[in-house]
Amino acid sequence: MAGEHSDSIPRGEAALLARMLPHLRPGPEVEVGPGDDAAVVHLPSPRLVVTTDTLVEGHDFLGHATTARWIGRKAAVQNLADVAAMGAAPLALVAAISAPAGIPATVFEELTIGLTARAEADGASLVGGDLGRAEHLTVTVTAMGSLPADQEPVRRSGALPGDVLTIGAPRLGRSAAGLALVLGERALVRPGAEGRPTVMLRGIQDPSAAHLLQWHDAPDPDLSLGWTVGRTARAMMDLSDGLVRDGRRLAAASQVTLDLDRAALAPDVEQLTGLAGELDADPWTWVLHGGEEHAMLATFAPGGVPEGFRPIGQVRAPSVHGPEVLLDGAPIEGAGFDHFG
Repeated sequence: MAGEHSDSIPRGEAALLARMLPHLRPGPEVEVGPGDDAAVVHLPSPRLVVTTDTLVEGHDFLGHATTARWIGRKAAVQNLADVAAMGAAPLALVAAISAPAGIPATVFEELTIGLTARAEADGASLVGGDLGRAEHLTVTVTAMGSLPADQEPVRRSGALPGDVLTIGAPRLGRSAAGLALVLGERALVRPGAEGRPTVMLRGIQDPSAAHLLQWHDAPDPDLSLGWTVGRTARAMMDLSDGLVRDGRRLAAASQVTLDLDRAALAPDVEQLTGLAGELDADPWTWVLHGGEEHAMLATFAPGGVPEGFRPIGQVRAPSVHGPEVLLDGAPIEGAGFDHFG
């Protein structure tokens, strides 16, 4: 990956693993970790929640605008968020990393550090995976979580008219703003010691820009909301492809209409107006359609919104047009992120 350097490139998988495995610190639930054909993990309940996702260089990240450690953290977050959105507590991750020949050993090591750190922050362990060769750096993570025996999964299909639509994040649009810096070729990231990279911005004055870039490269939502107070939600999902696109998915699953509150989202937009002005962008687009926030999007019964979630709209009965997402009762243009769009 561009920007990563090492004086020595190990010859063979064994040498790579010798650098990666010391960073793994399996939790007490891990009976057998890396070193055998498969890991063995004690399940706290008989109900397992499983999800998987992939990051591919050139499609999901650009090497010059991130670091391997941030990529590892992001790969962990996007999978742990799906587990959390079901109301499940994270348990374990496995990761398959494929890379071009000659890629520095530090890339594998830093990916491992990022994956492990984020997994541990959410009470999970990185318990194994696979190494392979590919034309582009690719990180595929499978996350596992557990639901208590008496806990129903929180699905997208439970929202009811009259519910309060909420988001488990203080701000939206941050990842989209960071992506705009990358796609506008206004940002460059140089790795630094101890995982402290230097963010270099071209022609940007907004003091929040470096933070917004980092949020895009390594989002840090409070995922614990999903398996704690989020278990009281009527419906929940993680915000990965934008508020409108993901909102439409929740609306369709529940057969309801989501009506976003412009006034509730105005502070999110206001905090992005400085950078948006410099990039000639519309901050409302970032807030409504920006993906990769991975916060919990949830609906709660009136009067039942827990701490950590903030109201951003209302759930209404579907109109003659069927389930949809509105803004103050009006249709919203745009579709959000689509891998195949």
